[in-house]
Amino acid sequence: MNAKQPEPYLGPYQRDIQRLTKCSADDAIMIEHIMRDDVLHTVALDWLSAREINNAARKAAKLLEADRADYEEYFAGARATFAQMRAAKAARGKTTP
Repeated sequence: MNAKQPEPYLGPYQRDIQRLTKCSADDAIMIEHIMRDDVLHTVALDWLSAREINNAARKAAKLLEADRADYEEYFAGARATFAQMRAAKAARGKTTP
């Protein structure tokens, strides 16, 4: 039996990206990061106009498609590292000093 994975939570920028690029929720998450890290080189997006966000989202989507394997490997590694950190934190919380 295949259990359907729940859709990830999308923030406002990710919802806009998904609407603009007609991509999946997972791709919208990656595209937002690519926009910040590889297209705009900024952590804040609130200073952008709607047109600038649209252009950056489209550029980031093209980068994702051009180098999908590399980006997916990077994001999988980031998720694995986060899961390890969360597990280590949980393990520390279960032990009594």
